Amino acid sequence: MSDPAPTAPIRVAMIGGGVNSAVGRVHEVAMKMDGRFDLVAGCFSRDADINRRSAEQYGVSPERIHPSFDSLLAAEAGRIDAVAVTTPILSHFEHINRALDLGLPVISDKPLVGDLQQCQSLRKRVQAGGPAVYCIFNYTGYPAVREMRRRVRSGALGEVFKVMAEMPQDSYMRLKNQDRVSAIQGWRLRDGEIACVTLDLFVHLHSLVSFVCGGRPQDVSGWARSISGVAPGLIDEVDAIVRYDSGMVVNAWYGKAVLGYRNGLRLRLFGTRGSLQWYQEDPETLLGADAEGNRQVIDRLSAGSEVTIEPRYQRFKAGHPAGFIEAFANYYYDIAEAMRGDGTSPYLLSFDVVEEGLGVAGAIHRSSGLGGAVRLD
Repeated sequence: MSDPAPTAPIRVAMIGGGVNSAVGRVHEVAMKMDGRFDLVAGCFSRDADINRRSAEQYGVSPERIHPSFDSLLAAEAGRIDAVAVTTPILSHFEHINRALDLGLPVISDKPLVGDLQQCQSLRKRVQAGGPAVYCIFNYTGYPAVREMRRRVRSGALGEVFKVMAEMPQDSYMRLKNQDRVSAIQGWRLRDGEIACVTLDLFVHLHSLVSFVCGGRPQDVSGWARSISGVAPGLIDEVDAIVRYDSGMVVNAWYGKAVLGYRNGLRLRLFGTRGSLQWYQEDPETLLGADAEGNRQVIDRLSAGSEVTIEPRYQRFKAGHPAGFIEAFANYYYDIAEAMRGDGTSPYLLSFDVVEEGLGVAGAIHRSSGLGGAVRLD
């Protein structure tokens, strides 16, 4: 069982994340799971009925529902401790800046903002003494991923020279073949300088590699394609090879045109002294091999595990798998600890990682257009 919350919950207002969204309910449950946050106000949707129904389901008082973000900030300044931004990606920059203007810390859904320049602008504000900005990369909240990181950082795998990072999904192709393209949210069907699928999926792969292995990417070769045809020219299938300063090579594959995969997130690490594999649909198990090639199955209570056995991850006993929302809650737990402490946590990904991920994401598409590798600054 996780540790009890040490003080009064952190009061949060949410922008976006209505009951009709993909992530709103996940944020609401995750922030409350360990008693460290309380969702007290929100503008969950521009649609008045969805806004009202969301507040009812999230336990927010009717008088603290607001029709716009501006009215929320005007009414709630001084009554809240932070703002959670869960709107579509391209609106994040505006919403985050508005909250920072009032001195409010921000918890943002990934990938924080839509391009590198916006990220650098926010970073300067924070470094100049502005309120903290926390970006949630929820897959790094899985205890097995954190155990993976510990083993890599301890040298148990030797030198990691190869990473296979995959996130194939079938939503676009499946919905196209079912004549249900209208079920895809409109903002997902428009690409900017960085394709929407890259902002949506690749940033997860980059965050996982950075979190587990560290290192700095040096150059990128990318191949981006439009396969499903759900919108003219929309990129929905991408391969990339990223070379790191350590000599590690990351093969990344992601997209939304791969039939039969709902969320095929998989991370495979190969080192000179062993290997490890984590698959998101079997989230409490690591598959490994030692230096002699002997295969291993590592679960939450396996001998030699140090992270997965911590009390905070035992919300229920082993054999009853924890999953996606619990991983989200672990990240919210870390944010709360940082907000109540010195602003840092060993588990929270920094602006360096956010900025680097957006830089690599842009390089993937430049490389695809140029037909060759792109060197990173």
